[in-house]
Amino acid sequence: MAWSARAASTPPWTSPSTRAQSNPRRSRRLRRSPNATEDASPSSSSPAPSSSPPFAPATWRELDIDWGRRHLQCVFVDDGHGVLARGAEGVCQRVAKWAGAGHMVFPESAGVNVADRRTSSSLGLDDLDADASLSMLTRLDPICDHPRYATRAPYEFTDADAAVADLVITCGGAGVERKVREMAPSAAAVVDLWEFAQFARRAELDGTGVAAIVQRSLARGVVAPCIEEAMKLRVGEHWGLPADVAGGGAGKDANLKDALDVARARTVIGVAGLVTFLLATSPLEEVERVTKR
Repeated sequence: MAWSARAASTPPWTSPSTRAQSNPRRSRRLRRSPNATEDASPSSSSPAPSSSPPFAPATWRELDIDWGRRHLQCVFVDDGHGVLARGAEGVCQRVAKWAGAGHMVFPESAGVNVADRRTSSSLGLDDLDADASLSMLTRLDPICDHPRYATRAPYEFTDADAAVADLVITCGGAGVERKVREMAPSAAAVVDLWEFAQFARRAELDGTGVAAIVQRSLARGVVAPCIEEAMKLRVGEHWGLPADVAGGGAGKDANLKDALDVARARTVIGVAGLVTFLLATSPLEEVERVTKR
């Protein structure tokens, strides 16, 4: 099956020694470009500021992606390893395979506050029992094509995970991105998923154009019904599910259902843009190897 083949051919994303041997450029690669969060001016004659400078979300222009191994390890991270990160992982696997890039992009997912029971509770992950798994499965079913994304135990993201990933992609806006950047100084690149939404083609998202990146069924069933609301989001703004969302099925409450619909649509939009971006920046011979079959 597709997932077993992927597991057999994918280097373990949690093995720093293996990754370091196969990617010697990693140790000397620039972590990220300077931006507004890094004060390069001398401060010997001026007093220290009373507050830290405003946080500036990373942009795609700051990314230094290394295609030396001809594939990328991407880790999607949200607050509690819930719907957003798991959904992004599942959508990425699904979209990448459909676009002919399944051998180039290997997604995983994690959360930054998995140990915090309050955060886990808001995402319906109190316990790893049948009810919690069923709740998560119901929420992910429209966008993920395998139950493993819902039934897997929550995994807490660490700096060791960041050190062996090519791209750490946050789900939730600048707040989550800042947390991840602070707790993972070894990350080669940290950027929010919505930064890539600009690369997704509107005709692909609403199902009216050629389905080169996104399956038409996924576009029409998930994105098209709420695309206008989903596209109102600006880079850096908070997005995702309400903080007070409790467990239970996705269809029990109208407000919860609307929030889930928009969150899922934004996840698909962001991943579609991400895959489009990675295909545009990947080695040409890797793209031709698939398209010429």
